[in-house]
Amino acid sequence: MMYTCKMFSDNAGNLHLAIINDRGKCVYYLADQDEELVRDTLSDLKAGGDPIAEDWEGGEDDPQACLRSIEDMVAACNGGAWEIEV
Repeated sequence: MMYTCKMFSDNAGNLHLAIINDRGKCVYYLADQDEELVRDTLSDLKAGGDPIAEDWEGGEDDPQACLRSIEDMVAACNGGAWEIEV
């Protein structure tokens, strides 16, 4: 399956990675203060990894809700979170 992704940072020091399927649904969401972990996960995706087929650990239970939440924070424009180019 083909995936796209979005990355965000928040003012609590967390890096967020949302992996989105070709139907626009967020299927994997990782948020952590360990920037290396999140960036390594992004590298795995770019190298052809599949978070669903490979059953990646560490993701949130409701990735779609997590993506909506961080996008709402970004849209609020109050400095709570911002999107990062990947």
